[in-house]
Order: sequence, then structure tokens, then C-alpha cells
Amino acid sequence: MNLGLISLIVLFAAIILGFLRNINVGILSIGFAMVLGLIYGISGKELISGFSSSLFLQMTGITYMFAVLSGNGTLSNLANRMVGLVGKRTYLIPFVMYIMGYVICAVGPGAIPSLAIIPVIAVPIAISAGINPVMLSLVGQVGVQSGRMSPLTPEALVVQELMAAQGIEVNTVTIGWCLLVTEFLLLVAIYVYYKGWRVDPNHKETERELKPFDKSQLVSLAGLIILLVGVLFFSWNVGLAGFLIGSVLVILGAGDEKKSVQAVPWNVILMVLGVGILMNIITSSGGIDILVAGLEKLMTPKTATPILAVASGIMSFFSSGLGVVFPTLIPTTGGLAAGLGINPVELCAAVVVGGTITGYSPISTAGALIMAAVSQEKEAEKKHPQNKMFVELFGVAFAGLFILALVTAAGVFGILC
Repeated sequence: MNLGLISLIVLFAAIILGFLRNINVGILSIGFAMVLGLIYGISGKELISGFSSSLFLQMTGITYMFAVLSGNGTLSNLANRMVGLVGKRTYLIPFVMYIMGYVICAVGPGAIPSLAIIPVIAVPIAISAGINPVMLSLVGQVGVQSGRMSPLTPEALVVQELMAAQGIEVNTVTIGWCLLVTEFLLLVAIYVYYKGWRVDPNHKETERELKPFDKSQLVSLAGLIILLVGVLFFSWNVGLAGFLIGSVLVILGAGDEKKSVQAVPWNVILMVLGVGILMNIITSSGGIDILVAGLEKLMTPKTATPILAVASGIMSFFSSGLGVVFPTLIPTTGGLAAGLGINPVELCAAVVVGGTITGYSPISTAGALIMAAVSQEKEAEKKHPQNKMFVELFGVAFAGLFILALVTAAGVFGILC
């Protein structure tokens, strides 16, 4: 049987088995990948090439640094102060986090670095306010993704070049509106599903004593500001910067290295990177192509936009929107639009939104960083175990795909473009 199809089946089997047996899905995926390698003659070197060293450094570096900040009380002190700004109106916190994510992304850095920053801010705020940390992290990430087509972002520049190469009128602003509308609908769905206005009934409402920051916390805040400025304005790698600043904080006596290393969510990192090894087989063997090809056969002028959007969303479950989905599918929009007699910008919007809306799956960067941030906090991890989060985040990604299908089928993108 075709390796692409078999590898897809194996992935779904790993996810289901991991959930039912409470086993790390990433470790299962590595084992299953080796079995496929033995059967189909895939070398160990090829299998290991699916291990993303960049994602490993990004997740490990940023979680190490924030383990230092968490250990010395900087995050909890900062979170208490931010929560205090809204008083007892906790229902406003998710919307503040959404706006924060949007602004951080849209001012220029784009989604990639911004996605790493939001969850580590959202989780301690959620714990301090007694609201769901998974929900608050999600709405912050939705805000980030909503702003990725700002004309200032690297993503917008990539899309502009891909459109211009086909002679399509460059107009990422209208694509940005399509993205904003779809993501906002997902935000509403997340807020309603998680009951974002509700405070944990077991949460003890106490008067928060806003203690002044001590010396270690002030040094840590300086490190946090340096990280934000470096990542957002000087294109620093967030993982490498996390290792550097975390190490400096430890040298200055602001953190405990042993405890910080132990606090890194290694099981989550193994889960995400292990699944990536199996995904590399799926991608290289044409498994994604099998899914997309089946959808393309159904295209008509009326169904082309929703089908292309859904195909992009499915690809984005398993691969980078910016690195894979956009450069793979946007080049097809010019010819497809000409053949079907429809607006190519509308099809480009379908690819961009589709390549973004499912990025909350736990095997994509946004979802993986949420899992890492929640798992790093013991109080949150007890209420939101990894396998439960894994399934929940897949559910959010599918919900986004469903909303996208409805929006495109209703012709909203055609109106906006």
C-alpha cells in the first residue's frame, strides 16, 4: 500500500492510542516512524531529518528563561499587577489578551516570534485571575494570528512576492480583513465554549498585595524587556535569546539553574518533536498530496474557494503555513482563478487563512507553545494534563477549519476581496 496513505493512518493511530492509553504521542510517533522505516527502507538519517532542531531550541530556550522568571516570582508579581488593572471584571481579560497579541504581531515582527511570547504571559495571568489558562493562551494566539497580514510583517511580504510573481494585484490588506473576520469568529467560539467570563469556583478571591519587585525580579524584568525588544525589533531567535538571557540571570543570582532546567516541559517537547518525525514521512511520501488531490477534484467556480481553504487548513495541521502552505498553494491560484473565472485574490486569501486557522493544533507551533507554557505551571498542569490539552487543541483547530468552511461557502471572502 502507498506509504503516504499508510503513514497518515499510522499518525491517527498514534494520536488515538496515546489518548486512550495515556502515552506520550511523540514517543509513539518516533517508534512508529522507525517501523515504517524498516518496512519501507527509510534510513535512520532520513527519519532523524524530521526532528526540528529549530523548534527544539525555540521551545527549550524560551521555556528555560521563563522557568527562571517563574521561579523567582517575577511572573506571578507581574501577573497580579496586570489582573489588578481590570479589578473584578475578569471577563475583560481575554479581550485584553487578544488585543495584546494582535498589536505585538502587527507592529512588524509577525506571528513566529509573537506566538512564543504570548502563552508565557497568559498562563500566569490566568492562574492569578482564576480563569482557564488554555483558553487565555488560545485567545492571545488568535490575536497574534489575526495580525499576521499587517503590511509590516514578514508574512505579508512573502505573500506579496508570491502574488506579484503571478501577475496578481498585490493586496494583502483585503486578505488581512478576511483573516481578521475568520479569526474573530474563532475567538468568539473559544470564549463561549470555555465560558471565558467564568472564574474557577475553587479559586480563592483574595486581596492581592502588590509587593514591590525585589532585586532579582527587577533584573528579570530587564531581561524580559531585552528579550521582547530583541525578538520584536532585531529579529533575534527567541530560543537562543532565551538561553542567553536565562543564563545571564542565573549568573547574576536571579535564578536557580537546576530548578529551571527541571521545570522545562521535556515531555511536551518530546511529544511535539516526535510527531514531527512521523510528519516528515507523511510529507515526503505524498500523504498531504493525497488529501489535497482528493479535494481539488471537486472544485467548481462556487466551491473553489472553500475547497482551497480547507485543503490549506489540512496542510497546516501538519506543516508550516508560512514555510510550506503559502509557497506551495499560492502559486496555483493564478492559473486556477483564470481557468474557473474567479478572483485570484480571493483564492490567495483562502490559502492564507487556511494556512493560519489550524495552527492551534498541538503539532503546530502555536499549539505546541501553549502546551509548553501550561505544562510549565504545576497548578495549571494538574487541571489540564497534556493528553487532554492535545485533544482540546486539535478540537480548536478543527473548529477553526469548520468556521473557515462556513465563511468561504457563504461568499464572505468574495465580498471582502
